[in-house]
Amino acid sequence: MAYSVKVADLEKERHIMVTILENNRNVPGFDFNKRFEWIYLNNPTGKARAWIIWDEDKNIPVGFTGVFPRKAYVDGREYTVWNCGDFSIEKKYRTLGVAVKLRKAARGAVNNDEVPFLYAHPNERMEVIHLRSGHKKIAQMKRYALPFRVNRVLQAYLKNELLARMAAKPINFILSLKYRFSTFLGLSGKLHDQIQVDERHAYLFEYMKKRFRVIGDRSVEFINWKFAANPNRQYQQFDMFYKSNLVGTVFFTRKNDVIHIIDILIDDFDRFAGQLFRMFINYIRPAYKRRIVSLSFILQEYNPFVPVLEELGFRFRDDATSAVICYTSAEKHPELEPVLYDGRNWFMTVGDRDA
Repeated sequence: MAYSVKVADLEKERHIMVTILENNRNVPGFDFNKRFEWIYLNNPTGKARAWIIWDEDKNIPVGFTGVFPRKAYVDGREYTVWNCGDFSIEKKYRTLGVAVKLRKAARGAVNNDEVPFLYAHPNERMEVIHLRSGHKKIAQMKRYALPFRVNRVLQAYLKNELLARMAAKPINFILSLKYRFSTFLGLSGKLHDQIQVDERHAYLFEYMKKRFRVIGDRSVEFINWKFAANPNRQYQQFDMFYKSNLVGTVFFTRKNDVIHIIDILIDDFDRFAGQLFRMFINYIRPAYKRRIVSLSFILQEYNPFVPVLEELGFRFRDDATSAVICYTSAEKHPELEPVLYDGRNWFMTVGDRDA
């Protein structure tokens, strides 16, 4: 069979890409059409790019992939880069050759200096495709969780709901006391049911751009698009203040009985990182009472928040691990290669997965 990769017309071939996603992604209640409009056409950094791979013998589309423009900052300098996503191939065409051919399309654009670099978060199966395409693995994304209640864990062991509930009571009570009596001199917080960001949040991002060598856009415009305008997810935020000055923000979403932390803004990391999570926990627990059993946060393994989470009792869970992939042209941007290919230089959370 012969296959060809062609740049997609986002308007005329939209239906092709949406259909491929619907055929290969099992997300109940998810509106892929609205998502396409949001992420491909209304991205504040610019329209996305997509490539469709065609079976030339049958003249039918068999897969596609997309890249989403995003501002990123390397040592304080602004670049417009690509965040890769939506790599989808119809089941009967899922061979290594087809996948690698499609994946190389974005790499070729980087080699032509259309963008200085790209990054992606492939799962274990797709990681092989990225590496075969010449991309570099720089880190792992890992999930950390903090339990508030142990009913579910005990029930798995005891196989009896009543016994589990009785045994869990004293443990749940101890867990509820863990952060209740923490002192927060001069600190206060506020929960928002909707995203509300302004110039104070922009100030936090300015600090982060100076603190971390490689960081993706977290501007007010980007946050409003990413979280407030998202057509399929509802996000909330928690703001922490020190003497009335905003010093930290947590963006999060709730799914069933778990709070998923998505991203963070912080000022003076060394001073406020631990306090931000402690305050967040103290505000979340009474707000949701017994309806929340745990907090969850996926972030890059070298993120400086990882030791903070571990100190607070978060534990690594191996059910959401994926690779972090990056590619830049050594010929076009030799100055970027040593910085980008060291995962320790990046500040990255699950919020960096625009896809």
